[in-house]
Amino acid sequence: MDVLADESNPKILVNTFDALEHEALNAIENFNMVGIGPLIPSSFLSSNDSLDNSLRTDLFESDSKDYLQWLDSKPKSAVVYVSFGSIAVLTKQQVEEIARALISSRRPFLWVVRNRKDGGYEEIEEDKLTCREELEQFGMVVPWCSQVEVLSHPSLGCFVTHCGWNSTLESMVTGVPVVAFPQWTDQGTNVKLIEDVWGNGVRVSANEEGIVERDEIVRCLDLVMGDDEKGMEVKKNVEKWKGLAREASMEGGYMDKNLKAFVDDVA
Repeated sequence: MDVLADESNPKILVNTFDALEHEALNAIENFNMVGIGPLIPSSFLSSNDSLDNSLRTDLFESDSKDYLQWLDSKPKSAVVYVSFGSIAVLTKQQVEEIARALISSRRPFLWVVRNRKDGGYEEIEEDKLTCREELEQFGMVVPWCSQVEVLSHPSLGCFVTHCGWNSTLESMVTGVPVVAFPQWTDQGTNVKLIEDVWGNGVRVSANEEGIVERDEIVRCLDLVMGDDEKGMEVKKNVEKWKGLAREASMEGGYMDKNLKAFVDDVA
């Protein structure tokens, strides 16, 4: 921010949109926060085929053929997608609790478990799975996948996520309810918004040792994917924010107008 102190009318481009964070965009004095989000490949925002491989922006390579064919075989809104991004490494105990929860839930799932030592980590996450054969009776474990492509698939019914900002927006644009499983930094704030402000998901609760137990994970899955009052409320909010996010991204929408105004201003 100090770099911008001498600017007469500093503008900061941020990946959000007015309907989502109106107060936050207008809360910082002396800086013009310009929302240009949600930054999602346009093919995933149109009513046409969203599975356009040419627009992928994946951090790691993945072979989508197998998991997309697997998703194609599942009913609408039935699959639990689990991913904690490219950085977080869970403890062995936490991985085991997630695995046991997925087995107990008996729902089809797609779980991203990285199989490489990324960033100097001492342990490979895949080595922590002690019940892989049992897991694969219900779901599919992959080392990586194209996240927006997966979230856009009609079989998706829930996203278990660390709630990084990109994942938060991607779940919103694609209309997938969230089971929020924050790890660090801004994720706690994002989860607070998801559960208490936007209402498009629920947060897991950890025990005294900081571990989210299998029964708690299953409880949250049942909440957001069920048809009781809470589940229906979450689904209603999911559809609301999906519509607002896509409206902001349309030609002539919030993002389009702000980007054009910014380009005109600096040209």
